[in-house]
Amino acid sequence: MFLGIIAALIALSVMVFVHEFFHLIVAKLSKMGAPIFSIGLGPKLFSFYKWGETEFRVSAIPFGGYVEIKGMDPEQIKGEEDEFYSRNVLQKTGVVFAGPFSNFALGFLIFLFILLFNGFEVPSTTTISDANKASNLLPNDEIFEIDGKEVTNWFEITSRIQQDSKILVNRDGKETEIVVDTLITDSLIPFISPVVGNVIKGLPADKASIKKGDRITKIQDKSINSWEDITNLIHPAAEETLNVVYLSGTDTIKTKIVPEKQKTIEGDSITYIGLIGIEAPTKKMRISTLEAFPLAWQQSYRTASLIFNSFTWLFQRKVSPKELAGPVGIIMITKKSMDRGFIALLMFVGLITINLAIVNLIPIPPLDGFHIIMSLATFNSRKPPSKTLLKIVQTVGTIVLFSLMALLIFNDVIKGIQGKF
Repeated sequence: MFLGIIAALIALSVMVFVHEFFHLIVAKLSKMGAPIFSIGLGPKLFSFYKWGETEFRVSAIPFGGYVEIKGMDPEQIKGEEDEFYSRNVLQKTGVVFAGPFSNFALGFLIFLFILLFNGFEVPSTTTISDANKASNLLPNDEIFEIDGKEVTNWFEITSRIQQDSKILVNRDGKETEIVVDTLITDSLIPFISPVVGNVIKGLPADKASIKKGDRITKIQDKSINSWEDITNLIHPAAEETLNVVYLSGTDTIKTKIVPEKQKTIEGDSITYIGLIGIEAPTKKMRISTLEAFPLAWQQSYRTASLIFNSFTWLFQRKVSPKELAGPVGIIMITKKSMDRGFIALLMFVGLITINLAIVNLIPIPPLDGFHIIMSLATFNSRKPPSKTLLKIVQTVGTIVLFSLMALLIFNDVIKGIQGKF
């Protein structure tokens, strides 16, 4: 728990530092006054650097941070040239947008780092389980070559295959060359053997002593021939007792496992499935920088889309506010990520920093989204908006924000009492 707190604080401090530092840089370039850059909140502990007029300080509460830009606070508006609302609309929106942009960029760089230095986990198979939208390819086809180049894993297949590609396959024991004349790459499903590639600590499979390399042979007396057979039987059986038979070395072991009920996303909706904490076997492959960039972008875009969709589902009541996590929840997830290794922790930090970028774009004061809206609202004028209006809106927004924080902390307390962390 203590390590989780330290790791969460360090990760959050880095994210906030990057966010606020980008605000500061663009404010300096836009010739806005910025008297304070604080790491942490609350009373000042000490100063450690001076950049022009900007005092870098450490504050008492080691959670978050801020940069004070002259004239953003209604109490500080005097109409001076270096105030926020005295600059043009591009400068104002640039300063505000710089923070969320930096967090998204940080998430992208984290994902890029993981891909470049840890590699890319892909199914090691080249055999097709289903190809219902790729003509001339059939289930159980084993792909040897695509356009004359050997393939050894699923990533090479999906990245090289194109419409009209010439493909050499093993079909029913015979080498056959085919041409794909219609293709939707995402419709290709790999055949994965039912061998456990990884076991997640603390979940039902781990408690049942299933280990990496074990082979699932039966579930509820039904023979298992592929990984797809496993998911088809476990996912619909959340919180049900399943009879599972697996082969560990030369020993055949029978056990009972109750899949945990967990949320997942299917298309544009959220559903519940059963999970026992096993992962399919994969192969780690090294990829070039040119290959890593689009993959890191895809991960960043999917993460941002998921967060945006989560807000949509929240308003549509597809997700309960009770599911939201607060600071304790983040600490516990950080601890679990640490238990799975440094790369899992980095991946979680990448997800959180992109989450921070999206959340900050919500148009509620004092978040960045509110200041972007106010900047656009004063498009034709460098005069500040009404101080009274700003005070009222910021007061209401702050109440809403603190109410949300109270809800998140309440959720954490309830989950802690229920033992859901």
